[in-house]
Amino acid sequence: MRRARPSMQELIKERRRRGFVWRGAKRAAFRENFELPPEDERHWFLFHVHGNAGVGKTFLVRELEKIARERGALTAYVDDGVGSVPEAMAAIS
Repeated sequence: MRRARPSMQELIKERRRRGFVWRGAKRAAFRENFELPPEDERHWFLFHVHGNAGVGKTFLVRELEKIARERGALTAYVDDGVGSVPEAMAAIS
């Protein structure tokens, strides 16, 4: 007997369980950056996350936030819902 094809929701849940697909290198680079002293030219101070809607930017940023916190970094999250720098600073504080 043929198995029914899994629904899109089931596929998404399964892939999330196995880990975030295709972003392992980005997470590894972010982790490795914490091992470099700030004066090292290879140390990055800014990571720019961009892409089309629905590709997983928010998920990736949340993953990077977890990595940073595991390394003892202070983190804050502000999205495009804030309209100005003062609003962003208020949200962070």
